[in-house]
Amino acid sequence: MNDEDALLAAIVAHPDEDTPRLVYADWLEEHDAPLQADFIRTQCRLAACSAADPEYPDLLERSAERVAQFGPLAKLSAPELPPGFAFDADIGPGADNFRRGFLYTVRGLWYATLVGPTDAADAEIEQARTGLSKLIATTTVRQLRLTDLTAEQIARVLAAPGAETLTGLSVQPFWNEEGGAVLRTVAGAAAVPNLERLALSMGVRTEELAPLIGAKFARLAHLDLPWLRGRVSDLRALTGAKWFRGLRSVRTGAADRALESALLTALAKLPRLESLDVRLQNDPALKALGSARGFRALARLEFQSPLSRPATEQLAQGAFPRLAELVLHSVQSYHLTTLLDARWFPQLRVLSLHYGALTDASVVALSKSLAAANLRIIRFDSVPVGRSAFAALGNGTRFPNLTTLVLNTAVTRRTTVADMEKFARTLSLPRLRHLDLAGWPLGDAGALALAANASLANLTRLGLSGCGIGDKGLTALARSPHLQQLIELDLTNNKLKTAAALRDPRRLPRLAAARLAGNPIPPAAHRKLTTRGLAAAR
Repeated sequence: MNDEDALLAAIVAHPDEDTPRLVYADWLEEHDAPLQADFIRTQCRLAACSAADPEYPDLLERSAERVAQFGPLAKLSAPELPPGFAFDADIGPGADNFRRGFLYTVRGLWYATLVGPTDAADAEIEQARTGLSKLIATTTVRQLRLTDLTAEQIARVLAAPGAETLTGLSVQPFWNEEGGAVLRTVAGAAAVPNLERLALSMGVRTEELAPLIGAKFARLAHLDLPWLRGRVSDLRALTGAKWFRGLRSVRTGAADRALESALLTALAKLPRLESLDVRLQNDPALKALGSARGFRALARLEFQSPLSRPATEQLAQGAFPRLAELVLHSVQSYHLTTLLDARWFPQLRVLSLHYGALTDASVVALSKSLAAANLRIIRFDSVPVGRSAFAALGNGTRFPNLTTLVLNTAVTRRTTVADMEKFARTLSLPRLRHLDLAGWPLGDAGALALAANASLANLTRLGLSGCGIGDKGLTALARSPHLQQLIELDLTNNKLKTAAALRDPRRLPRLAAARLAGNPIPPAAHRKLTTRGLAAAR
């Protein structure tokens, strides 16, 4: 056994410890593999911190950069799996396939082939049962995704030797009405006693929660609850379970107002709850979020359903002494203008708004708020804005610490190339590392303006998908003295015909991921690009 084999064996033998992983990272650094080394270190640090930690925004940025650089190599670093298992090579934090630098999650082969839970899957299920103990003994994998199986098939897999050492489990039965049987299996004392992460993607009646109440989940910290319907009394029995009080992150939703209210009231009392993802339908259930005494540890809060005005006002009344990241979906201007007055809003370091529409006045109000100077990451995902909003968001005196600005859209509100050229020319955010302007009509003029902007010297990721950029604009970007730190460049769905500017390795020397799909580049030109070793050239 050589040194590397010994180090990897130590990681497999002690999967809960960071020290063997960090020792291996040092070894990689000494043996000309700095990207993988830093990927491991960054993932270990990110897994150990909450959104309230001061270094969290920087770790998000660093992680995204390492994903761009190391992502194409991740599959090569993964161990050989026993028959019956497969993994997804996406190493982004949302995918949860890699955790703390190493492969963490696998799925059964039936996931790709099964139309329904038929006998055709039995051979693959038996392969997984037989190979589970080897999987645990020889790899860092500790989470299974069991999707589109019957309750009986899930029970068969979890009864196999090795299941007792799993720390993560995601289940989604093929038949939703089998949720109760799945819960009985998961909660069984001998099934998965070491679980830290549990995702239950199904709908269940509250009386079917009974097996979970007495479960011995001594280590459970992250819970994705099933969609609930039924009686509040049954739910209170679950939220009163001893293990429930130890939860650090929860994703939750229920079918009626009383259940949602009871859930949020119980979650508000959890002493360690750091992250909450709420799938609400009934706004009055938000009353618990306005409590001045609840959610004392909450650092990240996400709402997947649109909030009404009364619900937004209720949210603004909360205390949230540690809240640092807010994610809203289906956003409207009243969300932003109402929450700007919340006493916790200036604490935010990360603000993500997905889908909807904002007036320029609301964005300008954000730029003039106390929060502006503290925000590190702003994401407006499919939230179109106008000229005044662009001018406000690009003003470095108002957003002096911004490192990420995402402004992708499919609706441009009559914005012209001249408008975008002016924004690209006047943008002044000297700490910016990630800029995404996907969907906006920059054209070659806007690309030239970005290339000439000296305030973009720290940029490592640039998203320009669907911006109408041709080879002239790409040449300016590649030759820009201010953009030579770029690691990732997304130019999908533009007007490139050769992308010849990317062939010269002296230009953009750190570029690891160039995304060029959707451009009219002929195959011969693509082949010339791949000789440079750029990932995702197509």
